[in-house]
Amino acid sequence: MNFVRQMFKNTRLTILLTAGLLVLLIAGGSFWWADQQQSKNFGIMMEKIVIASLNEDPELQLYFGVEDVNGLEWDPTKLSVYSDDYYQQRNDDTEQFLEELNTYNAAKMSSEDKLTYDIVKWQLITSQQLNQNSDLDTGGYLSLINFSPVFANNYPIRNQRDAENYIVALNGFTDKVAHIIDRIQDKQEKGFIPTSEFLREIRTSYGELRNTKPEESVLYTSYVEKLSEIKIQPSKEQELKKELLQTLSDHVLPSYGKVADLIESVFQNQASLSQGLWSQPGGDEYYSAQLRFYTSTDFSPLEMNEIAKRRAEESVKEQRGPVSWNTVKGDELLQTVNDSISEVKSKLSDWFEEALIPGNPVDVQLYPAPLSTVGAFYMRPSLNGDRNGRFFFPPDSRFFEDSAKMFAMHEGVPGHHFQYSIQYNQPEIPIVRKIASLPGFTEGWATYVETLGVEMGLLNQATVQEHLLYFHVGTVIDTGINGLRWTREQANEYLVSMTGKKSDAFIDSVIAFPGQTTSYSIGYDQFQSLREKAESELGDRFDIKTFHSVLLRNGSMPFPILEQQVNQYIKSAK
Repeated sequence: MNFVRQMFKNTRLTILLTAGLLVLLIAGGSFWWADQQQSKNFGIMMEKIVIASLNEDPELQLYFGVEDVNGLEWDPTKLSVYSDDYYQQRNDDTEQFLEELNTYNAAKMSSEDKLTYDIVKWQLITSQQLNQNSDLDTGGYLSLINFSPVFANNYPIRNQRDAENYIVALNGFTDKVAHIIDRIQDKQEKGFIPTSEFLREIRTSYGELRNTKPEESVLYTSYVEKLSEIKIQPSKEQELKKELLQTLSDHVLPSYGKVADLIESVFQNQASLSQGLWSQPGGDEYYSAQLRFYTSTDFSPLEMNEIAKRRAEESVKEQRGPVSWNTVKGDELLQTVNDSISEVKSKLSDWFEEALIPGNPVDVQLYPAPLSTVGAFYMRPSLNGDRNGRFFFPPDSRFFEDSAKMFAMHEGVPGHHFQYSIQYNQPEIPIVRKIASLPGFTEGWATYVETLGVEMGLLNQATVQEHLLYFHVGTVIDTGINGLRWTREQANEYLVSMTGKKSDAFIDSVIAFPGQTTSYSIGYDQFQSLREKAESELGDRFDIKTFHSVLLRNGSMPFPILEQQVNQYIKSAK
């Protein structure tokens, strides 16, 4: 009897355990299914963000080389029109996507989805903060200055249809500028006018563009070069060239003059002089959001000011050794840069893991007037692989040979081109992260690379430290004037203490373009600080190749997130 009861108890226990196990299996299967479904839905949402970010912006589609991506509608006959409706839609999308993102359980995501979640959320919050005081944004002015080289470089001319559409698109430049004028006039009526220093810089640039001869414009010279590479009837080729010159004369160049005249006749007299962003309504909040965008950090203006001061003092101490005063220009400049890239490529395997080193080619070119007063700049490759990464040098300017080599590393390898190529080549990085705009990471890396060039024995230490000093001092003055309410006199006093001389022109540039130098200085500080931390904690176990892979293999990201990646590396290497 007792035996029977015991058997019954055991059987009941077995049934209960089996039933419980079945429940667990079913529940586990449900959790697995739910996790899979969340991951699928999250991927769809990331695609929605990409499409919403690019769909009404044909120039941005060209910039990234994603005009053939499913869900995007690229119209080769249209330019991007930054109207009030466009910006309102961007604002609404940002709010909606943030709300949707907050519905996801990040703790149950895969590590890759969680990384994407964190990066995208950071960017959306930053955009939201910038949007709250968007009347202070001067991006519309700057987009017109950048338009010519970017459009000319990125627009594909593969056949006669492309060549014709290029001209049709440029016929819309008058409307594009008209919308920008409407927006800046609306801001003026609300009392938002950029500083006198900014308007003076912009008016000068617009004046140069207006006075450019059509046949010397990069929009024409680049077109002619591309046209020569396709099969087309000579008579048709001449017809298209003539038509483009007419379009430039009638639509593009005069439009720059309209904005220049408006600035000179109306805005310049109303603009404030030597005033930081704090003096504008909402200026403190907008400047903090700008710093978050430019530096990829959450540091306050005061914290950045102190970081830059410390780094500036280090640069002054490290400025030792001879500097070459030999100068190069034109073809000699290109040869110096290409030789420098070849030399650094031979040393990459000592500093980077072989599997990470990209083979993507980079083109080095001279660009024509009216951009000859601009310094070297880089344009990333297209995601579809149709266009190489390129960086450009002014043909009429002389560079010190040491500086030319430094720019070869900063703009090319292992700087911008190297970093973007790695980011584009990783199949596990979704497109929403490949098109991420994080200046602190990208400029910080390229500036860190300059000091790496000294370690490699390829760059002159004094030249690099002088360049770093420029960024650090600029950041001290930038955060001082725009965030800490410094006067011009205070800024000049600091300049004298660090460089031995005043420079009103330098201070003018800081006031004109608030926040821009911070991406170099603070970005550099973050990369250098992460390396110092890893070296300190790991000692002999620190491996520079592995460390650089940790920094680059997942693409650009805000520094608080990158620090988590480095901390994981340190923990695993101990």
